[in-house]
Amino acid sequence: MSQSGPHVEVWLRNVDSNWTRKLEPGKIDGMYELTDYPLREGLIEAHEKVWENIAGPGPFWTGAERIAMVAESRTATSCLLCANRRQALSPYAVDGVHDSETDLDAVIIDMIHRIRSDPGRLTRNMFDQVMGAGITPEQYIEIVGVVNSSVIIDTLHAALGLPLAELPTPQPGAPTGQPPANVTEAGAWVPIAVGNERPGMINGLSDNREPNIARSMGLVPNAVQLFFTAFRPHYALQNIPLELKQSQAEFIASRVSALNQCFY
Repeated sequence: MSQSGPHVEVWLRNVDSNWTRKLEPGKIDGMYELTDYPLREGLIEAHEKVWENIAGPGPFWTGAERIAMVAESRTATSCLLCANRRQALSPYAVDGVHDSETDLDAVIIDMIHRIRSDPGRLTRNMFDQVMGAGITPEQYIEIVGVVNSSVIIDTLHAALGLPLAELPTPQPGAPTGQPPANVTEAGAWVPIAVGNERPGMINGLSDNREPNIARSMGLVPNAVQLFFTAFRPHYALQNIPLELKQSQAEFIASRVSALNQCFY
């Protein structure tokens, strides 16, 4: 149970499914071993590192709570309420109870399900409801980082036709806390990292060009590190490590972005 914000105690249910079988503490059970597709070793190592990191205490949530966030993200993909909301003109016009596999607080479950199932229609009203329930901006960002990092790993497994990676056993310990972050108010829902606090950290960009996607979670540097550890092996601006021409890779990326309505 975390020591800051609302008291949320998580008991992972022992459900007989691919993603709830627990492993020994800190162990990753052969991630991507069953695929015949050639994956870069650096990508596999990065995803395994992220999985192990999620199982441990973060700055504001315990390892058990972080694992439960991943479980809820997976449950959202088959949640009836989420499906009905996606079909509605406004997702906020449909009330109900989420299908759930954890004892996380209801407002956190709703937040995670919305992030996973309908991220294009998140609103400030949703954020304000989360804040009104006693969640701090720092806790909010850590949830976003854990969920989005796990989605990268889950979607690659799905694309390869693999069962989802088994969740490791949560590591014991209280949230670690963190020093004050170097952030600024810039009109976002939360304070964001100062623009050139970490010049070149993410994509080799020069001073004053750190992308907003990196700055957006700057209130919790651990969340930035977690997300980009999972994300970075999938991303390249040039010298793409694939047997594709630059133009071919850009065409595929543009097409996938259009299909996913990812306009950033």
